[in-house]
Amino acid sequence: MNRFKKILVATDTRLDDHPIVDEAAEIAQHNGATLKIVDVVPQFPWTVRLSMNDHEHMRELIGQEKREKLDALAAPFREQKIEVETKVLEGKTSVEIIREVLRGEHDLLLRVAKGSDSRHRGFFGNTGIRLLRKCPCAVWLVTPATTPKFQHVLGCVDPSTGDQLDAELNDNVFELASSISQYHGGRFSIVHAWSIWNEQMIKRRMQPAEFEEMEMKNRDQIVNLLDQFLEKHDSNVRADNIHLLKGEAPTAIPHFVQENGVDLVVMGTVARSGLSGMIMGNTAEQILNGIWCSVLALKPSGFVCPIHLED
Repeated sequence: MNRFKKILVATDTRLDDHPIVDEAAEIAQHNGATLKIVDVVPQFPWTVRLSMNDHEHMRELIGQEKREKLDALAAPFREQKIEVETKVLEGKTSVEIIREVLRGEHDLLLRVAKGSDSRHRGFFGNTGIRLLRKCPCAVWLVTPATTPKFQHVLGCVDPSTGDQLDAELNDNVFELASSISQYHGGRFSIVHAWSIWNEQMIKRRMQPAEFEEMEMKNRDQIVNLLDQFLEKHDSNVRADNIHLLKGEAPTAIPHFVQENGVDLVVMGTVARSGLSGMIMGNTAEQILNGIWCSVLALKPSGFVCPIHLED
């Protein structure tokens, strides 16, 4: 985890407990990194602005309260000689957090996976999903409960594409999943899910023996590519912690997570999309919709952030 040097933690000062701040401070101390803790005064809906004559004064009061709570959160860490800055942001939560990442050139963002008042179905809230899609740095979304020592860290890789961006993400996923599991004293696994394109359609049009031979050749190719990747990390496909899953990734990976007690998933989230730059891939989003644990999502070094400071 020594790669992170400028950490931003976005918290909600309305909560009673802030284990995510404790986790961020521990990472900062371990890495010799700086730490900034922020909270956001959200935009008031237009109905509130119309009906409340002093809504700007109300925003100022909310902001002042959040500043005081952030300073109280930072105080014990400053006593430990950790460099901690606090700041209250104003506006749309996901946008302002990303702008702060850009302003401070942060390389890691931590946030609770889902706010207490989120109406989004699933484990991750709307803000969490937007951060996964658009934030230029690594995004670590953690469970709202007290942050545990992670018992089982899972890294998701795909060495089958031959793309340089995917290769970069695969290396980063392996190294981070390994180092986090060592730091927490937990298990560490690597998975790759593979399937045959349009398998059912093809299978119906082939003889069973012919299809079985094709399937075996396909698997052998995947095993060879995975082995080449693992060799760089002093491992191989025969290691106990390496799992080659047969099936579509959005189904196979969440099933593995649930069946094996995974409490942190490390994965890349980027796909390429023409002139619009790079966005979260459909497969990554489907995987995230199926898991109910903390996630550390990585972007490649050339990620194009759609949020700009001057907007």
